[in-house]
Amino acid sequence: MIKNTVSKISVLLSVILSLCSLQAFAISVEDFNTLNELRLKDFAAFRSRVQSLEPATVDYSKKTHNYYSLLKAYEAVTQADYTNALKFALPVTNYTEDQAVGLRAKSLVANVLIISRDYAKAFSYLEEIKSLIHKVADKRARNHGLNVLSLVYNRVDHYELAYSYSNIIYEDPGSTTEKCHSSFNRIEALIGLNNDHIESEIRNSLAVCEEANEALFSWLITSLHMEFLVKSGKFQQAIAIYEGTLDQPQLNDYATVKTRIYHQATLAYFGIADFTAAETLAKKIIQESRDVLLSMPVQSSYYSLYHIYKNKGQPRQALNYFELYNEAQSAYQNDRADRLLAYNLAQGEIEVKNQRIALLDKDNEVLSLQRDLYEQEAKQNRLVVLILAFVLVIATTLAYRGMTGRKRFKKIAEYDQLTGISNRYHFNNQAKIALDYCENNAKPAAVILFDLDYFKNINDMHGHATGDWALQRVVKTCRNFMRNNDIFGRIGGEEFAVVLPGCQLDKAVLLAEICRDAIAAIDSSDSGIKFPLSASFGVSGSDTSGYQLKQLLADADHAMYRAKEAGRDQVAQYRPASPAV
Repeated sequence: MIKNTVSKISVLLSVILSLCSLQAFAISVEDFNTLNELRLKDFAAFRSRVQSLEPATVDYSKKTHNYYSLLKAYEAVTQADYTNALKFALPVTNYTEDQAVGLRAKSLVANVLIISRDYAKAFSYLEEIKSLIHKVADKRARNHGLNVLSLVYNRVDHYELAYSYSNIIYEDPGSTTEKCHSSFNRIEALIGLNNDHIESEIRNSLAVCEEANEALFSWLITSLHMEFLVKSGKFQQAIAIYEGTLDQPQLNDYATVKTRIYHQATLAYFGIADFTAAETLAKKIIQESRDVLLSMPVQSSYYSLYHIYKNKGQPRQALNYFELYNEAQSAYQNDRADRLLAYNLAQGEIEVKNQRIALLDKDNEVLSLQRDLYEQEAKQNRLVVLILAFVLVIATTLAYRGMTGRKRFKKIAEYDQLTGISNRYHFNNQAKIALDYCENNAKPAAVILFDLDYFKNINDMHGHATGDWALQRVVKTCRNFMRNNDIFGRIGGEEFAVVLPGCQLDKAVLLAEICRDAIAAIDSSDSGIKFPLSASFGVSGSDTSGYQLKQLLADADHAMYRAKEAGRDQVAQYRPASPAV
C-alpha cells in the first residue's frame, strides 16, 4: 500500500516537472527579440541563455523549435561560424506557418551568403525578402529584412536603394536600438552618394547609438566617420578619433570593426607623413586579418607600406609590398566583378521569370476566352483569330525584351562603366582567346601595359570628377590608334592593358610611343582645370615572353616599372636578362 502511494506520488511529480519544463522551454516572440538584442550587447550572456534553452529532454513545438534554431544561427554568425549558421537557418526558410520567422531566416541566410561570397545564392533570396516585408506585421522582423536589403545594395553600389531601405527604419523605427542598427547602412549609402550633410548625419547616428547603448554599431559608424574625414583630408581629426578608441578594450572582441578603424588611422597617419605610425598599424592589420587577399584594409596597407619603403630608399622591400598589393588588388577586383556579375545575372533571371509569368497569364487568359468562344456560334471565329494574333504580338514583344535585357546585363558585367572598355574580368577572357589563336597559328602577339603618372595627385588636388574626366579622355585618345581586333581593357584604377594579336614587338613599341605622345598632348583645360597628363608604358612580346597572358603582363609590368624609374612619361621594352658568362 505504501509502495503504491509512493509510486503514484513519483509519477505525479514527474508529470508536474515535465509541465514546468515545457513552460520553461517555450520561446515567445518577445523572448526571441530580447535575446537577439542581448547578442549585440553582451554575447557571453546571450550564449549562456541560448545554452539554457537546449531542448535536451523536451520536444518543442515546430514554431518554438524554429525560434531556437534561429538563435543558434545568430550565435554561429557572431562567432563567424558561417557553416553552422546556414545549417541552423536554412531549414527555417521553408517554414510558412509564421511568415515573420521565414522572413528572419531568409534575411539571415542572405546575409551569411554575402559574407561567404556565395553571391549567386544570396541574390536569389532578394525578391522573396522584398515580398515578405510587405506581408509581415512583426515590425522587428520587417526591419531585419530591410537592413539586409540595404546591406546587399550597398555591396553592389546601388546606394540610392540602400539608402531608401535603411531610411524606412530610421524614420519609423520600432525602438532606438533598431534605429541605431539601421544607421550604419544608411551612413554608408550617404557616403556612396557624396551627400552634403554626412558629418551632421554621422553625429546624429552616433547620438542614437549612444542612447541605445549599442557600442558595436557606434564603432562601426565611427569607422565610417574616420573614412569620411580621411577622404576629406581631415587627417588630424581622424587620428584624434582613433586615439580615443584605444582606451576601449572591449573593441578587441570585434576584430573586423577594429581592422576598419586601424585601416582609416593608417591612411590618416600616412596623410600627415607620420610614416612610423602608419607602418606599425599597416603591419598590424596584415598580421591580424583573416581573408588577406579580399580585404580592402590589407590591400590599402600593402600600398601604404610600398610607399613608406620607397620613401625610405629600400626598393627591394618596396617592390615586395607592391607585388603583394597588386595581388591583393587583383583578387579584390575579381571578387567585386564576381559580385556585380552575380547580381546582374540574378536581376536578369528575375526579369525573365516575371516576363514568363506575364506570358503565362496572357496564355491562361486566352485559353479562358477560347473556352467561352467554342460554346458560341461560328460567327465569332474572327474574334478568336484576333485574340490569338494579339497574344502572338505580346509573346514576341516579351521575348524580344528578354533577349535585349540579357544583352544589357551582359554588357554591364563585361565593360568598365566609366570608360566603356573591357573590365579586368572580360579583358582576361578575351586576351586568352586571342593569345591561344596566335600560338596555335604561329602568329606574333604583343602586350602594352601603361598607367597614368601621378594620377593620385589629380584626384587629391582636383577631385574625383576631374580624375574620371582624365581617364575617359585618355581611353578615347588611345582608341583612335588601335585596330578592331586589339583588346583594350582597364585592369586597375588608372592602369590599362592592350593585347595586340598578330603584332610584332617593334610595332607595339611604336604604337606605345604614339599613345604616350598623344596622352601628353591632351589639353586638360577642357575639364575646367589645367593640369599635366602623362603615362609610363611597358611593352612585351610573344617572342621573348611566350603566349601566356600572366607572363606577358608580368614582363610588361617589369618594363613599365623601368620606365617609371627612368623619369616617367616614357616607353620601355621588356628585355630578358642576359645569361651570365
